[in-house]
Amino acid sequence: MVQRADRELLLRGFDRLSPRSRYLRFLSPKEGLSEAELDDLLTLDGNDRFALGAQMLQPGGGEGEGLGIARFARLPDTPAVAEAAVTVTDETQGKGLGTLLLARLAAAARERGIERFVCEFDAANERIWHLVLQLGPRVEVLDHGFVRVEVPLPTVGAGPGPRAARPSAPSRSRRRPRPRASAGRKKVRA
Repeated sequence: MVQRADRELLLRGFDRLSPRSRYLRFLSPKEGLSEAELDDLLTLDGNDRFALGAQMLQPGGGEGEGLGIARFARLPDTPAVAEAAVTVTDETQGKGLGTLLLARLAAAARERGIERFVCEFDAANERIWHLVLQLGPRVEVLDHGFVRVEVPLPTVGAGPGPRAARPSAPSRSRRRPRPRASAGRKKVRA
């Protein structure tokens, strides 16, 4: 489980992400994490805000650099739903680590009473399409070339749900997405 003490490890992992990977994770160009963003990412209570990570093991069993992180944040107005995010370092992408992290995250969420994940991503992000479509999500195509999916979580111990057909990607708009926070509601970022 990720803890506040993992601050430097998280920063080093972020530094190893390519500009494209950073964009795909945060849906905007990102050169670095502000102190406020870092604090938000590390404010975890193990129940409503939860994160787990994967690290390289060094010879002799010591911990090495981070390889990936998966997190969820329960939606305050819908306690059975959480916003989820998975990020793995560029050199680790395409090797199954994202799938493993998502499966472990889903199991942890179910143990905490969460029934569904929601997430928004760039429609051009092929790797996340592959990852979430294994779970049979409900897909909503948004403006600006973004997609919102709602993924029912399998019961603890069950495998992934049925595969869903992928809708065609929408044409890209030049407008930037608006912030996703609603008036009167604190923004939740997984």
